Amino acid sequence: MSKPSMKLKKKMKIPYCDKAFAWLTLAAMLLFTGTAVGAEPDFDPEYPAWNQVLQQFATNGGFDYQALQKDPALLDDFLKSISALPENEYEKWNEVQKIAFWINAYNALAIKVVLDHYPPKRGLSWKAVAYPETSIQQISNVWDRSLLKIFGEDYSLNRIEHGTLRKEFEEPRIHFALVCAARGCPELRSEAYVPARLDQQLDDQARQFFANPKKAKYDAGEDALYLSPILRWFSEDFEADGGPVVFAKKYLPSETVQQLSDNTKLKWLDYDWSLNEMEARS
Repeated sequence: MSKPSMKLKKKMKIPYCDKAFAWLTLAAMLLFTGTAVGAEPDFDPEYPAWNQVLQQFATNGGFDYQALQKDPALLDDFLKSISALPENEYEKWNEVQKIAFWINAYNALAIKVVLDHYPPKRGLSWKAVAYPETSIQQISNVWDRSLLKIFGEDYSLNRIEHGTLRKEFEEPRIHFALVCAARGCPELRSEAYVPARLDQQLDDQARQFFANPKKAKYDAGEDALYLSPILRWFSEDFEADGGPVVFAKKYLPSETVQQLSDNTKLKWLDYDWSLNEMEARS
């Protein structure tokens, strides 16, 4: 069928209902593609969806996996926004923005992998007896399994922690912000990490970590400082600050620091791999 001539077009009348339909269709297309006036961007550096997840389900260091599993829409939205972020946009960010991004991504994916296998169950590997039944360690290949595509590539928890954060940034305080869904981890903050307050947030996390007797304590009878094995596992990350003990002194309670001497022994606490789940509600 040939196109109508210009003269014929001028005489043609489009019914009102068809005009309305056309405008509604155009508006819907613009909104869908994110180009409509006032449309929200796919990625928000203030992390509103992730912040809402944490405010609702993270309390006193524990996390309510059972409740989130019933309605994971906010978490899914956040992970979709991460996956959709263009790499060329990310490359324009400064170091603080990038660190906040990866910490939030790690913590969200740790929760996601637990939700996908909730509640964790003992498998047939050696981990079945080596770790608590309610442990992220019971999930097969949990650290290296691909959990999300970012910039078109597969990312695992190990790739984010070791291949990105530890490799590209010299920021030892990440070890007090990354939460691998275990009670031995730092406590999960009930807010997202944001660039404008990242330094303050990381300092606060470190202070809370070293004030927790399950993560750091001084035994006067032994003259021994007990620290979380996190500082032993990643001791090289604290070398620039003088090593794990010197670093810890910056954040330990002042009354603890005053008791330490050159003769104080360094010992390591056990790591609790049980799930950082909120206590069951009656």
